[in-house]
Amino acid sequence: MANDVPGVFAGALGQRFEFERRLGHGGMAEVYLARDRFRERQVALKIVRTTHGAGEDRKQLEHLWLNEMRLAGRLRHPYILEIYEAGNEDGHSFLVMEYLAGGTLSSYTTAGTLLPPSRVADVVFKVCHALEYANTQGLLHRDVKPANVLLAADGTPKISDFGAAYLLGGEHTQVIGVGTLPYMPPEHFEGVEPGVQFDIYATGVMAYNLLSGAYPHLSETQAEVIHEKLQGKSVPLSRRKDLPEALVAAVERAIQRDRARRFATWHEFREALARAFPELIAQSATVSESARFEALRRIPFFAGFSETQVWEAVRIGTPRSLDKGTEVIAEGSDDTTLYVVESGDLEVVHKGVRLGRIATGEACGEIAFIDPTGRARRACER
Repeated sequence: MANDVPGVFAGALGQRFEFERRLGHGGMAEVYLARDRFRERQVALKIVRTTHGAGEDRKQLEHLWLNEMRLAGRLRHPYILEIYEAGNEDGHSFLVMEYLAGGTLSSYTTAGTLLPPSRVADVVFKVCHALEYANTQGLLHRDVKPANVLLAADGTPKISDFGAAYLLGGEHTQVIGVGTLPYMPPEHFEGVEPGVQFDIYATGVMAYNLLSGAYPHLSETQAEVIHEKLQGKSVPLSRRKDLPEALVAAVERAIQRDRARRFATWHEFREALARAFPELIAQSATVSESARFEALRRIPFFAGFSETQVWEAVRIGTPRSLDKGTEVIAEGSDDTTLYVVESGDLEVVHKGVRLGRIATGEACGEIAFIDPTGRARRACER
C-alpha cells in the first residue's frame, strides 16, 4: 500500500530506492529493505532519524553515526557486512548496505533454538578472522554480540554495525562508554583504554551464549552483573556435557577476568578453537569451512596467500576424497580444474609409465586454470 511507505521515500531517496519493507530500528536509525533502481539489487538502507535523543545522548549517537559513515567501503572481508556507500539526500543521512536474508545470530540464543556446537565453532572462528582483519585496519568493534552478526541465506556469518568502533591510536576524541553490558569486559568498568582483548572477551561471551542459551553471569541487575564481572565469578560452560573439552577451554579462556590468562591475540583464540575441530567433525560427520581453512593454510601451495585469499579458496573449492587407484585426470582428456593435494599423493602416468608424483601440498592442473584464453588443455599435453 502506498500509505505504508515511509515519508523518507517521498523525495530523492524514493526516486533511487524502492521501499519493500521495514527490517528494524536502533537507537538512532531505521533500517529498510529496498531495491536500488540504479544497481538493480536489494539493499539494506539505514537512515538516521532527524530527532534521536537530546543533550549528551544525542552527541554520542551522532558520533556513532559519523563513525559508520567514515567506515563506508573501508572494510573488505568475506565475513564483514559490506557498506556500499554513504550519503545525504533531502536532509536524510543514509548508508546503503549489503542485504542478508538469514536474520541474525540472536535467533539462536535460547535453549530451544541453539545451533549444533560444530556450527557455533565455525561461526565464531570466522568472526574471529573478521575482527582480526578489522584490527589490522586499526579498529576495534566494541559491540560484538549475536544481534550484530548477520547471516546470509546459506548461513554465512558477517559481522555488522561498526558504529561503536574505536580507532586504535586515533587522535580525535572518541566515545568510550559504548557497548552492551553482558558483553563488556571487566576492565571496561575500571577505565582501561580499549584494546583487542575487549573484542576477544565479547566474542567469548557470544560463543558462550550460542552454546548454552545463557550468559556466564547469573545476575540480572546492571550493578550485580558488573560486580560479578569485577569479581571474576562466572558459571562454567562445562555444565553442558556434550561439548568437546577443547571448545569449552577456548570459550572459557576468552572470558577470563584476568587479562593475563585471557587470549592476548586473535591468533591464539583461533588456534584454541581449531583444537576442537577434530572432535566436532567426528560428532557431526561434516567438515566445517573453518576446519578446511585450517587445513589449507598449512599446505605449502597456499604459503603466499593472505588469510582472506585462503578463505576465498575454501569458498570456491570443492573438497573430494578419493579411493586409492582412482583416476583424477584421464590421459588425453580435457581439463580446466586446479587440484591441490590436501593429503596423500597422486601419481603421474603416461602410457603406463610412471613419470612422477604430486605430493601433499602440491598442485596440478594450474596451467590450464590460469590460461587467459580459457582453452582446455589435455592431460600430458606439452
